[in-house]
Parts: sequence; C-alpha cells; structure tokens
Amino acid sequence: MPTPPHQVLEAAGELRLHLDDAPHWRVAWREPDWLGPISFLIQHQGISHSSDAAANPTHRLEPRRQGFDGRDALGHYHGVTLSWPAAPLPVRASVRAYADVSVLVFRIEAATALAALGTGRFAVPSVAWPVARPAQRRVGGVPAATRSYGHQYTEFALPVSGDAGCTGFVFAPHRPHVVEPLLLIAPDGRTLLLAPLDRFHEQIIAPPDPDEPAGDGLRCGWHGDLADVPASFATELAVWAAETPRRALDEWAGYLRRGAATQRPGRYVDDLLGKLSYWTDNGAVYYYRTERDCDYLTTLERVLGDLDARDIPVGSLQLDSWFYPHQHLRPVGPEGAPIVPPSGMLEWAPRRDLFPDGFEVLSARVSGRPLTFHSRHFSSASPYFEAHAAWRDGDYAHPVDGELYALLLEQAARWGAITYEQDWMVESFLGVRGLRAAPDRARAWQEQLDGAARDRGLTLQWCMASPADFLQSVTLRQVASIRTSGDYRYLFDNGLNWVWFLHTNALARALGLHPFKDVFLTHGPTELSPGEPYAEVEALLASLSSGPVAIGDQLGHSDRELVLRCCREDGVLVKPDVPLAALDRCFLANSFLEPALLVGETHSLHPAGRWLYVTSFNAYRGKQPISGRVNLADLGALCPTGPALVYDWRRHTWSRCAAHEGWDLTLAFQEWDYRVVCPLLPGDVTIFGDVRKYATVGDRRVAHITQRDGALHFTVFGMPRTCVEVHGYAATKPGAMTQWSPGGTRPLAETTLGTNRPDTWGWDDATGLWHVRLGIGSLGHVRVTLTTG
Repeated sequence: MPTPPHQVLEAAGELRLHLDDAPHWRVAWREPDWLGPISFLIQHQGISHSSDAAANPTHRLEPRRQGFDGRDALGHYHGVTLSWPAAPLPVRASVRAYADVSVLVFRIEAATALAALGTGRFAVPSVAWPVARPAQRRVGGVPAATRSYGHQYTEFALPVSGDAGCTGFVFAPHRPHVVEPLLLIAPDGRTLLLAPLDRFHEQIIAPPDPDEPAGDGLRCGWHGDLADVPASFATELAVWAAETPRRALDEWAGYLRRGAATQRPGRYVDDLLGKLSYWTDNGAVYYYRTERDCDYLTTLERVLGDLDARDIPVGSLQLDSWFYPHQHLRPVGPEGAPIVPPSGMLEWAPRRDLFPDGFEVLSARVSGRPLTFHSRHFSSASPYFEAHAAWRDGDYAHPVDGELYALLLEQAARWGAITYEQDWMVESFLGVRGLRAAPDRARAWQEQLDGAARDRGLTLQWCMASPADFLQSVTLRQVASIRTSGDYRYLFDNGLNWVWFLHTNALARALGLHPFKDVFLTHGPTELSPGEPYAEVEALLASLSSGPVAIGDQLGHSDRELVLRCCREDGVLVKPDVPLAALDRCFLANSFLEPALLVGETHSLHPAGRWLYVTSFNAYRGKQPISGRVNLADLGALCPTGPALVYDWRRHTWSRCAAHEGWDLTLAFQEWDYRVVCPLLPGDVTIFGDVRKYATVGDRRVAHITQRDGALHFTVFGMPRTCVEVHGYAATKPGAMTQWSPGGTRPLAETTLGTNRPDTWGWDDATGLWHVRLGIGSLGHVRVTLTTG
C-alpha cells in the first residue's frame, strides 16, 4: 500500500523514525532528534545523487515509497521501501521498526547485478543509507554534552571518541576514517548504536571527514572499494537504542551470535588459553634476538630450562615472525630488530639461516611443549603463487581459495602446534584490493582458515584484526583468542594500551571472544632490555583478560612471585569468567586524552553469588594525579543487590559497602587500584579467596562457593603436594571447618592466624578475618565446609 506523508515508524521503547516529504527523516528517542536529517546517497562515476537537497548533490533523487510489515528473528515490524527511478544504479532501500525491540534496521539491496561501483576510496561509500547530519539536529535534540564513540577500522580496533556531531575523532592516520560500530552516548548514558547486522567486511560507517565538505555527513553503506555485486546483494545496518553503551553492545552482539549460532572455545580449551605461556613476539626480549654466542634454538632451550629450574611453570611456547622468511629479511642476533615493517611473507617455513635442519629437533629442545606459530600476510613475490591462484596488489597478495591455508595448517599440526596465530589481518584486507572488490571474499578466507584449523584440532588467534574481523568471528568456531590492544611497549605509553585494552575488551566480551593483552615482561632493566616498571599492572591486566597470559622475559630474570599471581604452581591460569572491560562511565570520557579514571570490571560467578573484580588506573597523557570516586552503582546491572565487603587487594584491608556507596581514589600517573567486591552472605560471612592471586575466586582455584544448611561450602583446586591458603570474613567466630575427600570428612585443626601448618584454620576476633590452609592431595582438590557460629 502507498505510504502517506508524515508517517511515523515506531519501535519499542519510544524509538521512532519520523518521515516527511523531503525525505528529511529524523530519529527520536526520548529526545526529538538524535542524528539530524537522514537521507539516501549514491556516488557514481564522480557524480553525487542524493535525496537531500541541502547536501548540494549534482542530481536530486525523488523516492517512491511503499509500506510493508512482517516478522523475523527480531520480532514483528512495520517498514517502508524506497525506490529511486532517477538513480544511476538500480538499488532499493528500506527501513524497519520493531514492535518488541528498540531497533530500526536500514537495508540496501541491489535490484540487478552491478559492476564498476567503486568510488576509488574505501572510506567513501558508493551507496549510503542512512546518511545522517548530526550537526544539523533540530533545536532540542540530544544534549550538547552527548559523545560519539567507535572502533576505527584499524588493527586491534582502535577505540576513538568524538563530539555530538560525530567529529573530533583522533584517528590513526595510516588507516581509513571509518568506524564500526558507532555509538552516540547521552550524558545520562542512553546510547544509540549504529552497527552492521551482516556482511561486516562490505559495510562501513564513515564519520564526517574534515578534509571533505561538511555536507557529506555521517555515511553508512557499501565501502568504496566494493566493485561488483550480484543481483539481490543486500546489507543491513541497525540503529539500536539501549540504556547504556555496554548494554547496547551486548544486545546487538547477542543478536549476531544467536543468528549465527556462534560456538566459542572455552577459556581453557588448550594450553595456550589454559596455562602460562612464553612468547617471542614484538615486546619480548627475544624478538629477533638471541643470547650472545647462541643460536635461536639454544637461546630458547636455555630460557625454558631456566624457567623449569626455578619452578616457573610455562606450558607452551610461541614462535613469532622471525622464524620464516619475509620479502625484506631482517637480521637476527643479540642486538634485536625493534622496527616492525609491513613486509609480506614469502614462505611459511623455518628460515634456513636459523634452522638449517628445519624443525626436526625443535620439540625436543623445548621439552616437548606445545607450540603457537605466527603467520602474516603474503608477499606478491611468494613462490606459493606459482601453484596457487591469488589476487595480487603491489607488494601484497592473497590466496583466492582455502587450499593454501589447508597446507599451512597441516604443516602447523606436524610441527606440534596447538594454535595458529593469524597476524596482520587488517593489512591483508586493506592491502589487497581483490579481497575487497566483491562480496564475501573476506568471509570465505576466514571461514576456510577456520575449517582447516578445526579439521586438524588447532585453535586460532586473531591478531591485528579490524572491527569487521571481530564481527565476522561469529561464524567461526576455532578463534580461541584475539588481540585487543596495540603491541606491548611499541610506539605508545603503557597507559594508552590500557585504555585501548579495556575498551576493545568490551566489544570482544559482547562477542564472546577471549582477549589477549600481548606479551609482557616481569622484570626491570637488564643488559638486553629496558625492563618493565609497570610489570604488576601488565600482569594484572593479562590475568583478568580471560585469555592467554604470556611472558617474554630475559633468561634468568623472571619474577616467579609475580608470575604465580596469574597461575597455579602447575601453570594453570586462574581467571575470571569474562574479560575485564571498561565501565559505561568510561565511554563518556577518553581516559588517555582526558583526566578521567579508567575503571574496569570482571567477575567470577558462583552459586552463592557474584564476586566482582574492579580495577582503576590513571592513564591520562597529561601525567598528573587524578582524583575520582568509584561507586558500586557504576557497575550497572552487576551492582550488588545487597551489602558487600570490598577487599582492597593491594593493602589487604576490607570494608563494608552498601549498593549506593563506593570509594574515593587519588592516583598518580599510571598508578592503579584493585578491589574485590564480595557478596556478604547470610550469617555475615564471605570468602575473599586466594588473595595471592589476582582472580581471587577464579574457578581454577576456588570453585562452587555455595551456602546451605547454615554453612559455607567451597572447593579449592591446586597442584598436588602444594599448600593453598584461602581467606574470608565472618562477623562471629565460625563453629568449625571440615575437609571432605573421597575418604571421608575430617575436621581441620584450629590455630592462630599466620601459622604455616597445612590443614589448619583460624579466626581473628579483632578483624573478623578467617583463613584456612590446605594441603592439596593427589586428587588436586579439597572440599571445605565452614560452619557459621
């Protein structure tokens, strides 16, 4: 049926799309105008065709409209279809508003096969719907203090922030001025998210470009390198309303995961995710570097042997890009090679100058440890492409099909790999036009690689992934970890990477991915390395990531005590349930560019309740102290519903805290604070956990915390023949503590606080602190019952 003018499409939660004859359509959500006037745009053969007369197009487009309704996975909807008789390309546009979800969906579809679409610039879309002009909002639109936020189309999905007009972003200059997704965040936290629902590598969101006319606005559509599409090719972009930024990310990503029936590897799927590892990538001491008078194999053998001798339990080893030949080969030796040029790979095989006998003795020299192997984008000079079809683009190339990757994954399995690390992903995509020129080629590349890994029992790690690569992972099963911040100690202050890490973790967490913080050093300056003054923070972030924890120390210098805050004596990592991620409040102020605390949270969920880990940092580039307050209410839906005990991990003190309370902080530059928020359980009792670990009640140390029949029950895991001490609080002296094993239940002996004898417990009536010290037997776990007084 024809659509009458001045129609309103209404979605749930007061989200509305107002239409008029122009059509200068506007999005309202408890405010009259969030995006400014909305229009349709085609850029073709250098000519601009737009439905917006104010945009000064070469040709004005007049639409034909028709209403429709229906139902899909998001529920019942009403919509409008638009066609453009005068358009130079036969494309259709539509928009749907959902009755049960606060979502509008904008769709672009090719009516016939289209060729020569490209504009010549990735960031200039050929077809854009919607085009919005936030700077032209109606009076009374969103508050002036509204912020924009997105992830730039860069390696590691750089988080960037702008103003209410979607300008002012500080973009990485070597990558396109494109974001995916884009969030508009009002001062009260309400968020409008613009994000693709499909074809993540074909869609872009291009904010207003300061080098182009202001009238170009915010353009969402097909990127400018997409050259040919088949008939019925379509893309969909959502405008999603939610009460907070994190909720918007979670709801949108949850929909993507449900639609793709996403399956994710667990947090402990293999020895890379499950145990401490040793890495040789950029930032590690032995990146393109050996010990003096040693070859690489001898260097690695000595490093790992020393770690073993000092009971530092490394479970796997990573070999980085130094092990195979690039087009521009870099030397390896005691001086190292700090520069990382984007030189493509010639052959994925051990360098003959480093491994004259190949990898035949590698496993034996590293004590049989499982391995992670790095790989990168291809050089167009690679001999592989004498036998395998490829798209070539200058110095770069990319295989046309998955045959070559199947061969590489077969090699990895034969070498003893558990994980194949695909690095330089954004360089592969942006460096080879053939990969971008037609739809679904990037998706096919990644699904073929995923299938080859699955067939050989390997996991994958994505590195230097663009936001589109993050999103495409919903169709993949083997991506066990993904890098979420820039290279360690490369180009940036630690603090910038901390901001990057916590914000991109919020995206990864919504998608169910396990972030990797990157390698770190546990020691200070040495003759080969400047060392790491913030080793404690780097270890904390790695431990709370839920992903791999990797050290890259110099021979003989690892800090065992620091390392063991991340893992048990057998190398098993002690993790939270989900990645550490920035709180909603952090999306309103960039903590690197502005003097605002960077605050993150993660948790361990047990039957008795949720234990929260809350970190705070001063990452401000101004290098001046910052004062602020952290409120439990800042945790949003995770805020405790009842009283809690807040354990100050650094000072070993604790205090009661109601849901409306919090704590004040003043932090010097790159200083930090860490608290564990523990639910106060009936009987005025709680457990702090193993307070020597960062994740004090992570389920590989303390598990199954329950309360029933007037008693607190928990299981403690550990390496056999070790002792574990667990702490907690009780307002009154516990009646008893008992230990259960298959042999039966026996009481633990009461002793004074600080006693080192195993299988004992004590309580301090001055502080309420209780502790229990347990000897771990051959089963590797002990079940404890604390009877409240």
